[in-house]
Amino acid sequence: MAGFKFEFMMLVACTAFYYRFASDFAGGEEGTGLVIDGIPFASELQMGGVRQQVTGGGTRTKYGVAKVYAAALYLDSRGAASALKQHAGKTPTKKAFFDSVIKGQFAKTLFLQFHRTVESSAVASALSDSLSSRLSKTAVTRFSDALVAVLPGDVSKGTKIFFSCKGEALMMGVGTPVAKQTLKEKGACAALLDVYFGKDPISPALKSGMAAGFAKRFYK
Repeated sequence: MAGFKFEFMMLVACTAFYYRFASDFAGGEEGTGLVIDGIPFASELQMGGVRQQVTGGGTRTKYGVAKVYAAALYLDSRGAASALKQHAGKTPTKKAFFDSVIKGQFAKTLFLQFHRTVESSAVASALSDSLSSRLSKTAVTRFSDALVAVLPGDVSKGTKIFFSCKGEALMMGVGTPVAKQTLKEKGACAALLDVYFGKDPISPALKSGMAAGFAKRFYK
């Protein structure tokens, strides 16, 4: 009888854990995560010792048709409270909002999940090319070297890459939101975020999706 009671309690605990885990990956409901092109993103993650809340995201495509990866931006809502509160309400579209996200010193994490297999050198090269007009050649080389150091030989379908900013430190992780390389290069964080949320983003869908998600999830 005692054994049955223990097994029943374990079943209840596992079931509760399953539904708690699943709720983090449900899309379209307040307080939960979201799904972008079939790829789930949890409502929260923790990196660099800071818990961050998902805003929104979108898909990076090549030639307008080939899906490369889905991405979402996470923000430290407490740290960003004063910097972004003025943009609460309707979906923000003005440059001032995106500048506040890009340049703010609060913690934020860009989370990429790949739709297809891509060579790691191609991933590093593509991002380095985007940064070349925003950073010095030396800084771009340091960024590329740090990224190549954390990436596997091939970035296979389903690979998760994390770029997390905390002040001027740019942390990089693969698989889980744990920093495997940290680049301390002034302006690197802002430059990387400008690639996605600046005037000429490489994924307009990600930029607009982040703004729409911010309006829905923050400052309720």
